[in-house]
Amino acid sequence: MSEAEVQEYDAEELLGQLSALVAELEQYPDTEVREKALDLVQIIIKLHGEALRRILATFESLPLKSEIYSRMLGDEVIRALLTIHDLLPEELEARVAKAVEELRPFLISQGCDVKLLGVDDGRALLRLMRSGKGAPPVAALKLEIEKVLDVAAPDLLGIDIEGMAEQVEATAKAAAMLGAIITPPRSETPSPARLVQIKRPRPDTSNVSGTWISVVRALGFEDGQFKVVSYAEINLLICKLDGEFYAYRNACAAGGGRALDDALFDSPMLTCACHGCSYNLRRAGACVERPELRLQSLPAKVEDDKVKVAL
Repeated sequence: MSEAEVQEYDAEELLGQLSALVAELEQYPDTEVREKALDLVQIIIKLHGEALRRILATFESLPLKSEIYSRMLGDEVIRALLTIHDLLPEELEARVAKAVEELRPFLISQGCDVKLLGVDDGRALLRLMRSGKGAPPVAALKLEIEKVLDVAAPDLLGIDIEGMAEQVEATAKAAAMLGAIITPPRSETPSPARLVQIKRPRPDTSNVSGTWISVVRALGFEDGQFKVVSYAEINLLICKLDGEFYAYRNACAAGGGRALDDALFDSPMLTCACHGCSYNLRRAGACVERPELRLQSLPAKVEDDKVKVAL
């Protein structure tokens, strides 16, 4: 039979038809006929799985084995069938590593980078590095990585970002502590519940000494965004939270003056990649793990569509 005479079928359509027929069989009133029909489907699936296993076994001795595997895994239908039968020839970690490496150019273009630390118990551990120059939030990057890995490694159980769980836990603890501070004491006579809203007072910049320098345009600076801005020999961190701009010196307070360009930012928390210190940019750069530390804040204001910082 020539190549032109080979008919290609839509795999998704065939799988849909198979699922519909199986569902119909499961509702068939005759128990004996129903069980035999379902057994027939299972036997056919097992037969196909065994045939695939033997086909793959014949490739082991071929010199072009890697190229053959690569072309096979490039076909989503073949890859799906091999996954169903647990016959993917390439190890899970190798497939994840390859997908992560192919994704890196895109992430780098977004101002960040990713490194695979390993795959354990079916879950991939990744290290995410953000330059801070307008890089998307960690949650958005994690979602983008998951989309790619869902295709390249459908048998992967999930991904974990290094330090993300600890950061979420630290933020939750800080929020709980703040809640305990602002919770009024209980009275014997319960009073109706009231909604309490805490808003940081806008700083008065009218009497700030120093020179006001325009560092970035306010227009287009999205809420929750974080940027590293260099002015002459001064390195600054600028972020916008709840409509208000904050400015800090670009140096970790843990010592050494290490710049925070590669820090992990998940609004409003900024976590140093070197020391692991988490700073709350909404609360004057206070360190969650070490309360005695805080980033050096600078007065900031918006004037004529420009964010200005007093130096």
